[in-house]
Amino acid sequence: MEKRLRILMMIHRQADNSPYCFYVHEQAKALTARGHEVVVISAVGVTPMMKRLRPGQAEVAARTPKEAVVDGVRVFYPRYLTLGNAGERLLGGRLLAASALPVAKALHREKPFDLVHAHMLPRDGHAGLIVARALGIPFALTVHGTDIFHYFIPGQTPWPRNVRIAREADALMAVSTLLMSRVAPYRGGEKLSRVVPNGVDLSLVPQKTDNMPRAVISVGTLKARKCMDRTLEAFARLAGEYPDATLTIVGIGEMEAQLRARIAELGLEDRVTLTGGLPHAEVLARMAKSDLFVLPSWGEGYGIVYIEAMAAGCIAVGAQGEGIEDTITDGENGFLVPAGDIDATERVMRAVFENRERYAALREKGRRDARALTWARNAQTVEEIYFELLNSGGNNHAQTRH
Repeated sequence: MEKRLRILMMIHRQADNSPYCFYVHEQAKALTARGHEVVVISAVGVTPMMKRLRPGQAEVAARTPKEAVVDGVRVFYPRYLTLGNAGERLLGGRLLAASALPVAKALHREKPFDLVHAHMLPRDGHAGLIVARALGIPFALTVHGTDIFHYFIPGQTPWPRNVRIAREADALMAVSTLLMSRVAPYRGGEKLSRVVPNGVDLSLVPQKTDNMPRAVISVGTLKARKCMDRTLEAFARLAGEYPDATLTIVGIGEMEAQLRARIAELGLEDRVTLTGGLPHAEVLARMAKSDLFVLPSWGEGYGIVYIEAMAAGCIAVGAQGEGIEDTITDGENGFLVPAGDIDATERVMRAVFENRERYAALREKGRRDARALTWARNAQTVEEIYFELLNSGGNNHAQTRH
């Protein structure tokens, strides 16, 4: 390592049970373990009448402190006014930046940062660019999925501000080749751009697996693009032939009532379990006991959940043309099917149900490949990009208006 860096990370507070955003926190911890000092500003969105209109978001805001030290990482939680999609279109990350900048300036005076690293493009990327330019230091950005799928749509012209953010980032990282392909045309060939896959926390993954034959698990938010309903239909076609087969669906979301009704209609209440939300460690434990992980969803920037399942010993089934293609090679370490394709999903399930021993080598290769994708490896790659950026000497970080 060339020197110990001081890094300011920025990501808005997620409305979940993580300290701010679990994958950003994993990266921050891994960079800290490599000897760097990471400070996180995770602005908390608030809105008028939030308790009544967005009770879940209000609950998260109420229990989030102004600052904390989480696993050795200092985290600051300034509040900012969020105005929904209309406000984002009009103002981008300006309100978020206005709340973060006083904190960033005070911390920078205390001890200068070497760079700002924001995660997610539209709001956080815009805010991170504003903060970095105000401090006169380089700006790195990582794009993760929805921030690109929603704003860089093939055949459509992205908002000018989002193009400017992508172009002006001194270093751009994407968690998959798919995402980079959406943004790269707006970057210019001379810009520092790298694909850096997310990682898996092996300390949480059970070391010894005892996968139960014909046990299928699917994990994700219960929304249409996750295709949980399609997975259920594929499973239902096989349920009569394989009375020992089970399906577990983990997650919460707007499709829960629809899924429960369909399970009852199919008469599969004793074979299909909807668990709701579960702690991360319990999800991984259930994966380790399952035979197949099935999530043929679309709009996946990468999907950490796939590599978690593979690391736990599941055969993973993802969708063609999605970010996970960087890791899953169909028929070699997992399977890829057309997104939401019931027939193709059924065929993969049937093949494994009929002769799981035939796929023992595939399962083991998937397990090894996933376990190689650690957060330590992720942090090492990110560190290399930081030093390449800082040593390039060709970037102008003067204060500009955005």
